[in-house]
Amino acid sequence: MIGRGMRILFILALALVVFAAAQMLQVGDSVKPVKLKSQHDKQYTLVEDGMWIITWDKKTTGIANKYFEKNHMPKNVNLLVDVSQVPSGIFNLFVLPNMRYYTHAILLSYDELYNVTLPYKENSITLISVKDKNIDSISFVKSEKELKEALK
Repeated sequence: MIGRGMRILFILALALVVFAAAQMLQVGDSVKPVKLKSQHDKQYTLVEDGMWIITWDKKTTGIANKYFEKNHMPKNVNLLVDVSQVPSGIFNLFVLPNMRYYTHAILLSYDELYNVTLPYKENSITLISVKDKNIDSISFVKSEKELKEALK
């Protein structure tokens, strides 16, 4: 009985640690320098004064890529893609080769623990405005038109 109780306590403690470590970023939070590689294997640091555009799946990534194919990506904007849920074989054989056709930088985030800290809304692109290393605003868009309006 003591062994089972200790196991339950350990599991609860572990869950609390994981939950605490995975708190979603909010307005007012400070951001730390995060280094990510692009689809062209070039290393970038997420901007600390600008906009993070975060996509979560094929549909939202397609919307952002279509927009940046037509419009120049400003230096203070990062396009970050959560690729942590894509099996590595599929990613390396199919997804990454297709991403390499784009000239704009697509920053690849493989770290599932980091990705769960990023604000998410189903079927939406997350926009995080960062000013002076602090999150100034968080919003969500669902279309290329809404993305264009947000980046004006």
